[in-house]
Amino acid sequence: METRALEAEGRISSSRTKEDALANAISAAESYMKAIKLANSSTERARLKEKCLNILAKAEEIKKIEQWQPQTGNTSTVRTPSEITRVPQSRRQLSTREEVILLEGSKLHGLIFPPWKSEPDEQEFAAKGEIYTDPSKINISNTHADAPGDWQRPVDLLGNELQDASAAHVEPTMQAAADIDLVQDVTADCSVVASLCAAVARPGGTYGKLLERIFYPYDKSQGIPQMSKNGKYIFRLHFNGCFRKVVIDDRLPAPRNSRRLYVFDRQNPGLLWPALLEKAYLKVRGGYDFPGSNSGTDLWVITSWIPEQIFLQSDELQPNDLWSRILNAFALGDVMVTLGTGRLNNNEEEALGLAGEHDYAVLDIKEKGAEKLFLLKNPWCDAMVWKGADNHPESGHNKEAPGPGTTNPGTFWMSYPEVMRNFDSLYLNWNPGLFTHRQDH
Repeated sequence: METRALEAEGRISSSRTKEDALANAISAAESYMKAIKLANSSTERARLKEKCLNILAKAEEIKKIEQWQPQTGNTSTVRTPSEITRVPQSRRQLSTREEVILLEGSKLHGLIFPPWKSEPDEQEFAAKGEIYTDPSKINISNTHADAPGDWQRPVDLLGNELQDASAAHVEPTMQAAADIDLVQDVTADCSVVASLCAAVARPGGTYGKLLERIFYPYDKSQGIPQMSKNGKYIFRLHFNGCFRKVVIDDRLPAPRNSRRLYVFDRQNPGLLWPALLEKAYLKVRGGYDFPGSNSGTDLWVITSWIPEQIFLQSDELQPNDLWSRILNAFALGDVMVTLGTGRLNNNEEEALGLAGEHDYAVLDIKEKGAEKLFLLKNPWCDAMVWKGADNHPESGHNKEAPGPGTTNPGTFWMSYPEVMRNFDSLYLNWNPGLFTHRQDH
């Protein structure tokens, strides 16, 4: 429904008459109203309501125009995320030597990850007696050997270790009933969790479109991953030169000292797919003792979206040009954005409320008048939050206020100048559908 609203909104500026422009504005507003009724979270409803109000205001402006002037050219075309689905494919035939290199690249950490050939058959996930157990070994820690109780099935984890005595039993699910709020606890993979948060934040709730080409089994009718009947899951990740097949079972590391070793959702405690996707990625990386890398690299492997790293402290950086590049692309869902801090000492961390050498997810980007704002998320579950608004009153905005709805713990607004001042790197992962050609070497 939001797609219809965006399409009608895109036709406004190119309408031949004032009446057509007004009709398109009204059509867009009506579609937004329908989308609001279908939204399954308060944040989504607030976001759509804001868009609807903006369109209604635009309709009032159109009414006041005495002589309508339609705009022509490509600038009037509005692309929606659903329209950018055709990813360019390389047409060059690989040589025998190149194919051998790709096969040799299948070996990693003593495991085999073969090149991706085709989507798996549904029968691979059917119940056929015993529940699937991955024969390969994934390290939980490099300090001690795994014990039999270190890995548990989701139904056991959610039914025992993670439940308070007074809490209702939580069943594993792939469907989020509330806004997704992913966090990390013990495992030091901040870049991975920040990457997952950035992917979930894709406008319009379209993160399911990303998972459709990554996660198997997948329910295309519902637009969400599907529970495997035999505990087997297959992922299509991009590393070592091509898309590769990564197979896991549904066992997850058991909590230690009541602390989780995998990503979890504070709002939807039974949501399973983030932990399974994290497990598949960490299998590629060698295990749960993976120290993290950077979110740009992680998102490249997980989604195959093209990575770009911007060094924010570079003298050659043009801040206004950079802002213009990412603002519209983010609104269209064409770029995922994360940030990385540099090295900070303990006093600096305490004063700023920022963790050193740590990745943050960008959940939203807004421009309100002269203000340019980022909604950031620290992926740690017991996260410190930025204190810079108190230390730099000249930034002139409330770190809690500008967006619709309330922010979750560890989430805060920061002005663009403060981002430039306090972060070392901006990681951008671009939708490959934006490109018309691809050449693999």
